[in-house]
Amino acid sequence: MEDYARCLQERTSLRVSRLPLIDCTEPAVVDRICSLGNDIGIVLVVGMSPQNCAALVRRVADRGGPVVVSEIDLTTIALAASVMSALARQGVIGRRGRVVIAHPERAPSLGPLLAECGVGSITSWNQHDAQDFSLQQLISHNDLLVDLSSLALVDGESERTVGIGSDPVVDASLALPGLLESLSRHAKHRFGVPIMASSVQALVLLTPAGRLLPDSAESLLTAAVSRYVDRALDSHTPSFAG
Repeated sequence: MEDYARCLQERTSLRVSRLPLIDCTEPAVVDRICSLGNDIGIVLVVGMSPQNCAALVRRVADRGGPVVVSEIDLTTIALAASVMSALARQGVIGRRGRVVIAHPERAPSLGPLLAECGVGSITSWNQHDAQDFSLQQLISHNDLLVDLSSLALVDGESERTVGIGSDPVVDASLALPGLLESLSRHAKHRFGVPIMASSVQALVLLTPAGRLLPDSAESLLTAAVSRYVDRALDSHTPSFAG
């Protein structure tokens, strides 16, 4: 939480308040968020499981609470940008891309986000699928594997494998300042996959050749993400160019 707060303080003019909710149940977290008052427009939730986050977002929205962005949303944006960069490095463009996601429950929005970004074929794989077909067989018919297990499930395919980076907080922080800056100007809009896709587009456009993500010190990062998210929120029809 401290790292994300510092990132926002250094790169935006947003007022940041910390609200530790250790050992709180999900209903208690929802109650606390919804009681924050009208001066709090966006809440960043850190350290909650993907499944609990999804339920929390729905319940806060149903009660008319502030916009909720989760840490897993930020990680998913970075993962999707890595996928798009990796596909481009292979010369795979647009809907010709074929991606396998191993253990998609760890980033539930990744599949829908990649579809929004223009990936043509997205296959999910879990350990129980191994009895029908191995991941090695599956990747041989696809362009890229997104391994969310952190177990290096396929040997010899490092060039065609994307996963969560060695410093997840740094990756998650790439879109954070620009995204929240834009959302703060569009208080009536809700955060979702189309807005995440606009953040992905900005990250990919700033990624140097041979890399999967832009440098965290890139001076244009906040402005670029904010501009693309603004455009998506204004048009209501965001899409990935490619």
